[in-house]
Amino acid sequence: MTMEEYIQLIVPVFGIVSVALSAAFSYYFAKRKQILTDEKKLKEKFYLDLIGALSGNVIDDDREKAMDKLADIQNKSLLVGSPDMVNCLMKLHDYCKVSNTNRESDEQDKLLTALIKAMREDLYGNSKVNKNFPQIHFSGKH
Repeated sequence: MTMEEYIQLIVPVFGIVSVALSAAFSYYFAKRKQILTDEKKLKEKFYLDLIGALSGNVIDDDREKAMDKLADIQNKSLLVGSPDMVNCLMKLHDYCKVSNTNRESDEQDKLLTALIKAMREDLYGNSKVNKNFPQIHFSGKH
């Protein structure tokens, strides 16, 4: 075989390999983006449910039912939440327990704010999202 015949053979093979690699990379990155999008949607729904459960403990008349719902969501947080978010949630939980008699509303507000910031950072993947985020507090029938 001459050099020209080798080139005529190599060019189509190189083209086929290039197309196959391009398709494989495109599939990989599209699939990866879809998985990240699905994960973000799952976390967003979970965090909204968590905020609803926290809110239920403030405004619900059926306190026992609200506490059961919050306990269920807190337990699920171990699977869905980031380590920082779970840590903040457990600190707020320990602080708000009935057995804790040393409660100050300012400390509760700090813990709630830290939890919300951890959820926001986990959702958006960026700590800058919390820049200038104010200290917050529970709103309800107080």
